Amino acid sequence: MDSIAVFGLGFVGLPLSLTYAMYGVRVYGVDINKEYVERLKNYQTHILENYNGKTIQEILKESIQKGLFIPTTSAKEALENTDKIIVTVGIPIKNGVLQKEVFNAAIKSIGKYLKKGDLVLIRSTVPPGTTREIVLPILEKESGLKCSKDFYLAYSSERIAEGKAFEEFQTMPVAVAGIDKESRKKAYELLNIINKEIVLASEPEVVELSKLIENSSRDVNIALSNELAELTEKLNINATEVIKVANTHKRVHLLRPGIGVGGHCIPYSSLYIFDKTDKMKLPMTLLHTAREINENRPKEVLRTIETALNRRNRKIEHSKFAIIGVAMKNNSSDISESPAMRLKDIILQNGGDVSWFDPNINGNFPLRKYSIEETLKGADVIIIPIKQDNIKIDIDQWKEFAQKNAIIFDAQRVINKDEAEKLGFVYLSI
Repeated sequence: MDSIAVFGLGFVGLPLSLTYAMYGVRVYGVDINKEYVERLKNYQTHILENYNGKTIQEILKESIQKGLFIPTTSAKEALENTDKIIVTVGIPIKNGVLQKEVFNAAIKSIGKYLKKGDLVLIRSTVPPGTTREIVLPILEKESGLKCSKDFYLAYSSERIAEGKAFEEFQTMPVAVAGIDKESRKKAYELLNIINKEIVLASEPEVVELSKLIENSSRDVNIALSNELAELTEKLNINATEVIKVANTHKRVHLLRPGIGVGGHCIPYSSLYIFDKTDKMKLPMTLLHTAREINENRPKEVLRTIETALNRRNRKIEHSKFAIIGVAMKNNSSDISESPAMRLKDIILQNGGDVSWFDPNINGNFPLRKYSIEETLKGADVIIIPIKQDNIKIDIDQWKEFAQKNAIIFDAQRVINKDEAEKLGFVYLSI
């Protein structure tokens, strides 16, 4: 039976591991979080995914019971049982600075137990040059082996969308390049187990940068739509309708405006590019501008709400805000870089009172409520940043809990404006 090791069992690594398990590959899933590994052994994960009518928890249970998925904290155990290693460990960003320590530590742990003939395939999103300039030297130093002679190294970008991971690991074209031709060949064979649409590139830097520009192009697209939303607000027309009409042009595909851009993929990609270009003194003006527009979007949303409050002789200070859904995007359990959470913080900084509700989010948080009713109680403003299908939207019920003439800011247009206004709400959208 073929076996592989996957380092990092987050939103990418876990569904990737279980996808290989579906194909009969034994997977050693490695993660440094001992508590999380124990939860995985008990078939528990916070990740929301479904495939062929099964939840990820059901797929996880089946894979473990069949002996096809072995969660572990031991790099040694994993590498003793395979010669194929995939890395999905991310590089987080704090205050605009890349935190590479955990990623580098994962590579060191692999290098410590690396054997002759092993393949290391990087599938993390990384700054351009990382595979050659960071990963390769660490592996050679820790192992005492030489790349291209004793072991193989390649890079393949991850292109899946959360919620569609199982499907897209198998159907989304995947690009790959190796440090040398043999590395690329071995990586191709590993990827080809689960995906038949593989794009071969000449060198890892091509694939690393293509991944980043794929995400950054969406950042720019959304920034354009968010700027459009500021214009349509002034013109008192519907931004969503403008975009819908514009997209009837066969060569136009504008994305929807919103309250910002969340997750790691889109916001981080430009910052990974800047990690390289800042050292080269390249301004990258367009990408910086797009990042600024999307980062400032929650402030613009609050400005719109503040204007509506002022018309009622109210201020943000001492007003109560109820936020319904705080994940980074629709139908997600991830709050990474969530614009809704940033909006929450900005409201608090301006003296507002905030409660929020999202059944998809795990963990104990300040200001969190565990029911719609508790969240809406006495609310002057109700904000719907994202759509969670398991949150019931019932404004007839809402009026029993919120303040009379409460403001609804509906970023997703899940509520009928006429119905909301008939019930006495002040309705705002994008």
